[in-house]
Amino acid sequence: MRWLLGLLFIILIGSSSSFAQVDYNNKSTEKIKREPELEPEHDRKERRLLSIYIKDTKNVLYGNPCMDKVTLRFGYEYVVMPKNASKFHSGLRRVMHNFGVKTALFFRNPFWKIISNKKAKECRQKTGDYMG
Repeated sequence: MRWLLGLLFIILIGSSSSFAQVDYNNKSTEKIKREPELEPEHDRKERRLLSIYIKDTKNVLYGNPCMDKVTLRFGYEYVVMPKNASKFHSGLRRVMHNFGVKTALFFRNPFWKIISNKKAKECRQKTGDYMG
């Protein structure tokens, strides 16, 4: 008997909450949308970052979060090459690769270098990162 009353009570409580729900499939008079058109936080599509190979981190602000946002905006990153790197044995291959990357960046935004240098100066002032 207690089982039956308990089961009946649980069914009654469970079904009463479904009566209070708004049926969005029917045209209701409320002006609430089921799925509002919100702008996504990351509206940029993921793209592969282009790599600019450098010998040292002088004037690059490598690892600075402010500068990382700037380089991500333009779609490139700096990669520090160790002296014994096997990918680019000669400096000519590194220079040619960087020339191709900078050309691609120019076609994305012709003023990328000017803007990134300006933002680097601002990032240095904001974070106090004058070491390089």
